[in-house]
Amino acid sequence: MMGTFGIKAMRKLIGVALGLTALCCMAAGVEWLPGAVELSDGRRVEGRVHITDGRLIIHNEALGRRQTIRAAEMAGIETAIERQSMEAKWLFRESGRDEKVYTGEHYPVRHYLTRITFHDGRRLEGHIMPKTIYVESGGRKQRFILRRKAEGKVGQGLDDLLYVRAVTFYAEGAGARGTIEGTLRLPTGENLQKVLAINRDKLFSIEATFNPFSGRFRVSDCTEGTYDLVVVTDRAIYLHFSRERDEGAGRLNARQVADIESWVAKLRDFFHEQRIVYAAGNGERTFALVRKERHGGTTLPGAGLIRRYDVWAMHKPRDEWQIEKRMFLLRLVSEDAVVEPRKVIVAPGLGGHAISAQAGSIELAVELAPNREVPIPPEPEGKGNGD
Repeated sequence: MMGTFGIKAMRKLIGVALGLTALCCMAAGVEWLPGAVELSDGRRVEGRVHITDGRLIIHNEALGRRQTIRAAEMAGIETAIERQSMEAKWLFRESGRDEKVYTGEHYPVRHYLTRITFHDGRRLEGHIMPKTIYVESGGRKQRFILRRKAEGKVGQGLDDLLYVRAVTFYAEGAGARGTIEGTLRLPTGENLQKVLAINRDKLFSIEATFNPFSGRFRVSDCTEGTYDLVVVTDRAIYLHFSRERDEGAGRLNARQVADIESWVAKLRDFFHEQRIVYAAGNGERTFALVRKERHGGTTLPGAGLIRRYDVWAMHKPRDEWQIEKRMFLLRLVSEDAVVEPRKVIVAPGLGGHAISAQAGSIELAVELAPNREVPIPPEPEGKGNGD
């Protein structure tokens, strides 16, 4: 077994390696923006500001939305105190037992709410995943943390919990908070069930509000990026991945889909079958509509079939595909083991809608109907096994 000295040496080596990795990442192509960080004690540090990964993830629980915001989109970040208190310190009376005893001591606890202001002046509010911010000023780098929750030590008070009150970015940008809305004209007899907007640049989805009788829909809180809409009715799924229009990309044919499915077949999953029913991209990045099915063998009473549709954002950095993001679309539980799947209809009018500071509001009128677009075209003749 490794002795105490060996363990300490190994931890030190790992710490050095991680430190060197962080320094390399900070030096290699990271985004530094002119700005300032203001702390809760009144201090203000100006210089070049960098957010780890160049983005924040913010979650609005009330709307059930989780979105990714790039630093370049933000004009500023504000941290507000949502609630705070002095909590009693308790300890377990004995190891392995649930009984606790009050120590008579207290420690501060504070919860934060984050507001992001875009360059168009609009705001987005919610809770963020913790992020590190670096400020370079006068040849010195300082490190601060944006938090959702902070806990102090016993003996500290609420005033001892220092936090980042505000971050201001000086550069102009294209950050926006807009809307996509319009009217969907459905085939006679079909009923609208869901409208999903997928931000293909930042890999998140927003579910639209809609009127099932008029076909009128609205997607709010759309931050900068290109959105592809997915429309679900009781008979069909209408969609168009705008990756089809990118240079060097297109709709994946049967051979390309089979290549991805051979990798998918190796995944251990709850579902017995996972089929790609439409995909667009190239040999390195693609978006795919996936139908997954499980036939029996579950704890759900009378569930002869569980079927689910997801949108996968995939990439192939080396020799194997990887799933960057899974976005849930639809789930069906049926007593019948065999249920006709929904038709998949490619509707070009649903894809490629860009929100920016110049186009913060998009109005659409899309007529949805069966067409001759083939979701998965056959393999081109004379093609080999390469992409």
